[in-house]
Amino acid sequence: MAPKEPNAPYIKQISIYLQQEEYTKALGLAEEFAEKFPDSMAAHFLAAKSAFWLNDFKTAKKEAQTAFNLSEGEEELAVSGILLACSHYQLKEYKKGLEILALLKSRMDGKEEIMKLKFVFALALNDEPAARRHLEDLYSINRKEASAIMLKFLKKGRE
Repeated sequence: MAPKEPNAPYIKQISIYLQQEEYTKALGLAEEFAEKFPDSMAAHFLAAKSAFWLNDFKTAKKEAQTAFNLSEGEEELAVSGILLACSHYQLKEYKKGLEILALLKSRMDGKEEIMKLKFVFALALNDEPAARRHLEDLYSINRKEASAIMLKFLKKGRE
């Protein structure tokens, strides 16, 4: 019986490689997948994710940008956008990462993960007023999570 989606075997095998932490194999297969299906958001997202775990943040950024551009719907935008922002963060491109998060927030109001990342980016940029504002936004969405983040940063400040 043939799979319903022609790219399903790629997705399945790459997922197995990622679960087994075989990131080099995952990236190789994801790049093949992206070459064969250049308009597949999943192909580029999986290549970005594999590259990210290999600490190849330039490749992760390139592939995540392609995945982001191919995204359809909130869920795809969220996962590819967050990976893209995190790639910018690892490359110390904090302002670009923050721009991606701002774009995501404008399209998906109230996403907790985006608020957390905006807080971290603001801290990386030494922008205390923005960090405070993002933490307050997170607090309005999820008080428990905002409190946990505050405690974590207070503890690190004492170390």
